[in-house]
Amino acid sequence: MRNIIWLVILLGFVGCAHQEVTEQIAVGHGSVTFKRIGSEFAKAENDRFAVVEAGLTTYRTAGKNFVRWQFTIRPRPETQLAVVEVEDVTRRRPSLLIKDEHPQIDELQWTQQCPLIRATPALVPWLFTPLESTHVFRITVTEPDGKRSSVYQATRYSADAKKKFRILMGPELQNRPEN
Repeated sequence: MRNIIWLVILLGFVGCAHQEVTEQIAVGHGSVTFKRIGSEFAKAENDRFAVVEAGLTTYRTAGKNFVRWQFTIRPRPETQLAVVEVEDVTRRRPSLLIKDEHPQIDELQWTQQCPLIRATPALVPWLFTPLESTHVFRITVTEPDGKRSSVYQATRYSADAKKKFRILMGPELQNRPEN
């Protein structure tokens, strides 16, 4: 009887563990396969670099809310960066977010943010919908010899995560705060 109890407890723990699954996401006119553990997508990598971060950040100034995408990659030791491009390929037509023609490595990583975007339902509609949202980015590194390599990185925001994000931003102030 004691062995059966331990077996049930062990199976309960195994059932709670996040399993790795693959998921295909439409990109342009095709699809890309991603690995996911639980609700998080695995960070993409190839033989030239690895994605460390691909996510949304908030910024607030003069009572107005803004968002912007932030990306960090870690080049392999033999990889030199001449140009780094990040495109949002979630929709049919890619949208260039970042083109860094003078990439700098700081603490073994390259980090860059896209320009600020007003966080309004008109400009960032997906952030204000009660549905899960997935974005796919193509990150391309060009080396000094012209060699190019790309990876696709997916990010997913649940309805709950988006709600928490909006709460974190807070309401916009209609009038500029007094000094």
